[in-house]
Order: sequence, then structure tokens, then C-alpha cells
Amino acid sequence: MGRSLVEREGELAAIDEALEAAVAGDGRLLVFEGPAGIGKTVLLEAACERARRRGLGIFRAQGGELEGAFPYGVARQLFEGALRSAGENEREWLLDGPARLASPALLGEQTDGAPAAPFALVHGLYWLVANLAARDPIVLVVDDVHWSDAPTLRWLVYLARRLDGLPASTVVSLRSGEEGVD
Repeated sequence: MGRSLVEREGELAAIDEALEAAVAGDGRLLVFEGPAGIGKTVLLEAACERARRRGLGIFRAQGGELEGAFPYGVARQLFEGALRSAGENEREWLLDGPARLASPALLGEQTDGAPAAPFALVHGLYWLVANLAARDPIVLVVDDVHWSDAPTLRWLVYLARRLDGLPASTVVSLRSGEEGVD
């Protein structure tokens, strides 16, 4: 990482704790909140670098003012690279079982011809995380989560309550005082 982090020992220790929790199979949610320009993105970069050194899978996304209108746009950012680069067999494995419920959100597929229910989609995304983490511990990193679309935010809250016992941690940045979707 080329940047020096001054007086960020507490935040770096929290990052290390969240990553070690994922490695130990007991994920955590870590939120960096503050005004614009305080260095939240640099902390997320540090989290990615530290995760890389530990061998964790890294899934990264960034909320954006214009992207907030696209349902599951931030969730797609997190996973579409892995799904795109996966071979057919691996993609089938990643979307195996209840994770298949996430297909409408991620791939634009209908599971049975009917529109997918919101709960089915968030539950399917949870199981996609579980499938990904079954191979190796992972970290989900979302910058500017306050600009995420409402369905992704709903899923992140759902996931946060289920990280206990999962080899996956989530690290997000949130601008305080910013008007967001939810």
C-alpha cells in the first residue's frame, strides 16, 4: 500500500481483528464512519492489503450517487467479477443450493418464471457468501455504503446478523451526515 497511516493504530487493529475473525470462522462487521476526506477509503485499502497478505478472498464494491437507483447494484459489483471469471462448473457450485435464489439479482435470471421475492434474493446472496467462504475465508469491502441501493443495504443488514460462525467479514465506510438511500 504506498500510503502511511498516521495515528490509525486503533483502526488498523480493528481491521486485523475482523480479518482474523474471518480466518477463525467467526466473521465480523466493521464500519468506518466519518466526514468526507477523513481517510475512510485509505482504511479500506489497508483492509484489502492486509486481507491479501492473509490469503483471504477479497470482494470489493463502491456505492455511488448515480448507482443508488439500480437494485442490487452494489451487490453485483461485489460478485459479478467472480461469477464472470468462473467456469460453468464453478459458477454452478457458487450458486448451488439456496444461493441459486440470488441469480435474478446477479445474473438477471428468473428462477421459475416469476419475479423473485426480496427475501429470497437476500437469502440467496447470504448463501452465495457462505459458498464463497466455504473455500477460503473472505472479506467484503464496500466504500461509500451510504450511497448503496436500498436492496443491497437490506442484504448487508441481513448478512451482518449472520456473520457469526461464517468465515467472512464485512468492512464498510459510511460518510456521516450524508443523505443516503436508507
